[in-house]
Amino acid sequence: MNISYNKTGSDKTLLLWSLNSDPGSWRSTIFGLQWFAFAVANVAVLPVFLGLHLGLDPAGIAEFGQRMFFFVGLASLFQVIFGHRLPIVEGPAAPWWAVIVSLSGLAVATDKPLALVRSDLVGAMLICGALLVVLGYTGIIGRIMKYFTPAITGCVLILLCLQLSGTFVSGILGGSAEGDSFNYAPLFISIVVILTVVMISMKAPPLLRSINVLIGLAVGWILYALLVNEPVEAIKPANVIELPQLFAWGWPTFDPGVIITAVLVFFIILANLLASIAAMSKAADKPVEAKDYDRAVVFNGISNLMAGIGSSVATVLFAASTGLVRISGVASRKPFLIFCLLMIVTGFFPQVGAILARIPQPVGYAVLLAAFTQIFIVGLQELKKLDLDQRDSFVVGLTILVGAGVASLPEAALVALPDLARYILGNALIVGMIICMLMEHVILPRR
Repeated sequence: MNISYNKTGSDKTLLLWSLNSDPGSWRSTIFGLQWFAFAVANVAVLPVFLGLHLGLDPAGIAEFGQRMFFFVGLASLFQVIFGHRLPIVEGPAAPWWAVIVSLSGLAVATDKPLALVRSDLVGAMLICGALLVVLGYTGIIGRIMKYFTPAITGCVLILLCLQLSGTFVSGILGGSAEGDSFNYAPLFISIVVILTVVMISMKAPPLLRSINVLIGLAVGWILYALLVNEPVEAIKPANVIELPQLFAWGWPTFDPGVIITAVLVFFIILANLLASIAAMSKAADKPVEAKDYDRAVVFNGISNLMAGIGSSVATVLFAASTGLVRISGVASRKPFLIFCLLMIVTGFFPQVGAILARIPQPVGYAVLLAAFTQIFIVGLQELKKLDLDQRDSFVVGLTILVGAGVASLPEAALVALPDLARYILGNALIVGMIICMLMEHVILPRR
């Protein structure tokens, strides 16, 4: 056992197994399963949540889940071997969730086929992936990211939560159609799920805390089966083992509005990527050099390209991975490599995606709502770095108030606008980021 202390300020992290240590076969397997449970807890609900917005049927959602597992494992494997070389899960990026929800809502309001939205997303991910690869190879990341101040990062993270919160709450309530009698069971189950996640996070032993979302998901699923007993369409894949289908959403299409929206969002993802590497380098007691950041950006670009080809969701490093290392004291690469291989192998089994597709909607939305509280707090922590004087009150206040107003607009409010303006002005994240950057760097630059 390789024990070391990583000290940052008054905080000490006890590393039971350092980055290059070998915990042995059986320990590595257990630690790898822990990483697997952590990733499943953060990924399992997404195929259902995003698949419904993209107009996928149960079989399409099942295939979506299968592909997501495969490409998360592959992206994480590339990063730990060739990229930043740290144990950080690379999974579906939350800002892309907001983009998908926003674009699908606008498509419904304007009668745009959701199949075309899906192929537009494929094209946007391919362009963003190529852009990331170029930025990583040229090494100009530092010059770009200095413009993404705590004000911009904090406001965008808060707006991300606000934009998705309405969807979460609607899903928790069961999404009853107008005129239907209110069904209290989904609301009760959702409350139990949220309280389960909260109490485990606050009271349970450290290792259980790292899979709190997974436990909440299991509790909610059981309750839903007992109280609602709603028949769910069974999905029987044709084959037990099957390669993930490429271009399952069709060949890429390139909508200028979608592309501009995606490129703006990818800068948010880039800031998240750099922050996640910096946090893990401290937790794992491994200094990171500029070339490590550049390689990480290159392979994140490759992961985005794979997500486009594989009709999945563009990825980003999960900052919460640092929390798992701090809780468990395990930074060793060997267990993380086992986790990556488990995710890839899981992606060859369509039945796994079929099981995920049966997650009850209220349970999935409740789990996501509980998980997003952490993203909201990270946004607030970014804002705490500011002086919060009168200047900052205008920069932050106008950004969040206008962005929240955009998020609350009815889907038909922007129908009369051209497509490009509709995509940009209909997305609270994009509007908020544009306002914040103008206020921060042009209108009220900090002296």
